[in-house]
Amino acid sequence: MAGSVREQLGTGANFRVRATIIGALVSIVPLIGVALLLPDSGRDILFWIYRIMLAGCLVNLLWILIKNPVPSARPPLLTRDLAMGWALLLPSLFTSFWPGIIGAPLFTVLVGATSVAERVRNRSAAS
Repeated sequence: MAGSVREQLGTGANFRVRATIIGALVSIVPLIGVALLLPDSGRDILFWIYRIMLAGCLVNLLWILIKNPVPSARPPLLTRDLAMGWALLLPSLFTSFWPGIIGAPLFTVLVGATSVAERVRNRSAAS
């Protein structure tokens, strides 16, 4: 079973993007459970740890985008996977992490902008 799940997540950059997004979304459930059991001071620390993890997720996605800037040269489905970075908006809203609230949708726009820039570049090169 574990092998088949690993195969479905892909390899290389696709795996890293999918694992980053799925990990951030799935980790909300234990966060809620643990937060209910902790006193207020412990809850604050837990949320700061989660915010640091979300920042790491956004930096990881940005790093993968920087390493694969041209959509036509990306591995198959990587553009789609990167565009799913907007999903980090939900955990960012849940924890009131404003860099994630701004960064997650902005990251998706940035992925789209790379595609538009490549089309414009190809169109001007063809003329």
